[in-house]
This record gives sequence, structure tokens and C-alpha cells, in this order.
Amino acid sequence: MTTRSASPRDIPSILIVDDTLANLEVLSGMLKDRGYEPRPVPSGKLALLAARSQPPDVILLDIRMPEMDGFEVCARLKADDALKEIPVIFISALDETADKVKAFSLGAVDYVTKPFQAEEVEARVRTHLRIRALQDQLRLHNEELEQVVAQRTRDLAQAIQRLRELGQLKDDVLRMISHELRTPANGVLGMAQLIIDLCPPSADCAKYRGHFDRSRVRLLNLIDDTTMIANLEQHAPESRGAISLGRLFAKVTEAFPHVRIQPAWPTAAATVPLKGDPELLKRAVETIVLLAITFSTDKHCIAPAGVVEAQIFRMTFALDAVPLPEEAAAGFFNLESLARPGSSAEALGLAPVVAQKILSAFGGGLRLVKTGERAGYLEVTFLKDPEGLRPA
Repeated sequence: MTTRSASPRDIPSILIVDDTLANLEVLSGMLKDRGYEPRPVPSGKLALLAARSQPPDVILLDIRMPEMDGFEVCARLKADDALKEIPVIFISALDETADKVKAFSLGAVDYVTKPFQAEEVEARVRTHLRIRALQDQLRLHNEELEQVVAQRTRDLAQAIQRLRELGQLKDDVLRMISHELRTPANGVLGMAQLIIDLCPPSADCAKYRGHFDRSRVRLLNLIDDTTMIANLEQHAPESRGAISLGRLFAKVTEAFPHVRIQPAWPTAAATVPLKGDPELLKRAVETIVLLAITFSTDKHCIAPAGVVEAQIFRMTFALDAVPLPEEAAAGFFNLESLARPGSSAEALGLAPVVAQKILSAFGGGLRLVKTGERAGYLEVTFLKDPEGLRPA
């Protein structure tokens, strides 16, 4: 027979409850020989006192006892938050199914019938000690995991707050730049215009005037777009009415008299109500048309395709002159994109960013997708207005 070598605090404590002294002696001797610390008590009341004084690792509990039987002892143990997790193994001469069912219903983990075999009892004790040890390990692991999750949650909350602060700072900087640039820009542009007007007519003067006019338009557009981006990010625009797809493209077509815009979507799609401010949507789609022209070899004809889905209208512009790599195309509409100002769309300034933010503000989206060496497409989504067409 082998025994354990362990320090006293490592030795499992087994509380044995039986009113028969012979059973207490047999079980105590057997468990002690096998390296456990037996704690025999002859009654249910003493068992409760002993358990509360020093909770054991396992309880071996007889059912038939005077004054307080094993069922009542078990019920009281399970009603005590400090003791309810201790495994209770019934050892009883009662062999009826109803007794076993009642024992398990009260929270017992096992049931051994008398006359018992010492090896069986020890095997049951060892098994439930192992189960409880694993449960304790799982509980500790869960507690550690909860602590890790709580810390990660706090870290994430702090990161989100920091991002919000940085986002607010970015918005403030954009608004400040757009506001502070307008006045000195108007002064510089006014002085430059005056100087050009004072120059005598010549081929060089005409060339410089052309350069100046284009730069003036780009600078003023840049200031306007910066203001628009800051305002869209700070306050989502309200949807004042809705506009049908057909009406929107009729307005956009008027802005491009030298470009054939040939939509390829079902006739019924023309009446689809699109959610958003009509003027802002028109501005966004005009920019998208300019992008489609910029990234296409045919600068005079575009044919957007479209499909009506449950909640949205999805539109695509096929492109065959997209020089950007896939990663750059994916981030094309980000404000901080370096690919956009370095591409053929440089002349559009921040207008593509404004278009994407307008669509996003009304539940839609805009993205540039590469499908080949120079091939790709613009995907535009509009959120359908559930209230239908309303006066703008």
C-alpha cells in the first residue's frame, strides 16, 4: 500500500459523518492509510459545526442518523454559500432508487451503498477530489480571464476615447484651417488678379492668367471641401426630403453636357427614392462622374450599371485606367491618402473625400476596387428612403 508524502496543508481533508462508530473507525483508518486527513463526527449537527469551522475537501455522509438525517445535512450544506461547493458522497445502506434520486436532487455528487468496499470509497473520493481541483483551476482561470478581459476593455475604452479626442482635434484643425485660410487667400488672390489685370495683353499674360484661374479655382474648392468635411464629421446632415434616382441623374447629366451618361439599370429603378439631401447627393454624384471620367480611357461616355436591392440601390462604374495598386485603391477615399493627390485625380482635390462622406452620412457608401492591372470599378451605394419621395 502506497501513501502520499505531502505537507499537512496539502493533505485533503475528508469529513466523515456516521452515527455508527465502527463505520467511522473503518473509514478513518482506510483514508488515513491512503494519505488523507479523516475528520470523523457522529452526528449531523456536529458535521455542520465542523464544516463551518474548517471546510473540508470532501464529505462522506450517512443517511440514517438520529435527530438530523443525511438528507437534511446535505440540504443545509448546499444552502450555505461557503459550503455548497464541497462534494458530498452519500454512504448508506438504503439502496432504493428513490433514495438515490433524492440524494442527487439535493446536490450530492455520488452514492455508495453499504456494505462498502474500502477501495471503492477511496476511488470515489479520489475522483471527486480531482474533479473539484479541476473546477477550482477552471474557476481561477475564468477569474484571471475576466481580469484580462476587464483590463483589455479598459484599454480599449481609453483607446477609443483617445481616438475620439484625436478625431475632434482633426475636426477642429480642419475648421480652423478652412476659416483662417479664406481671408488671406482672398487677399492674395485679389492682389494677384489685380497684377494680372494691369499687365499689357500678350501671349505670356494669357498663359499666366490661365494658370492663375485654374489655381484660384482649386484653392477655393479646397477651402470649401475642407469646410464641408469638417462639418459632415461633426454633424450628420439632416435629410431634407428625398430624390428619385431618375431625377438625380437628370440633374447630374445637365452638369456634363459634353459627356454621354448612359445608365444601365431597370426602367423601374428611376423611381427609387434615395435618402439624402438632393443637393448634397447631386454634388457627390457629380464628383463620382468626374472620377469615372478620370479613370477611363473614354472621356466622353460612361455607362453606370445599377441594381435595386432590399434596402439600397447599388451602382457601379467600370474603369479601365486605374494606375493605382490594390492597397492604394482601397484607401483612396481616406482623408490622409497619399495615393489620391499623386494620381490622375489630383485635380479633384478633396472632392472625392467629400463625396464619400456625403454618401456615408445618408447611409450609403463609395469605394474604389481594383480588378486587374489597370481595370477596376467604382461602387456606389445609396440608402433607399423608406418614407418614399417627399417634397425637397
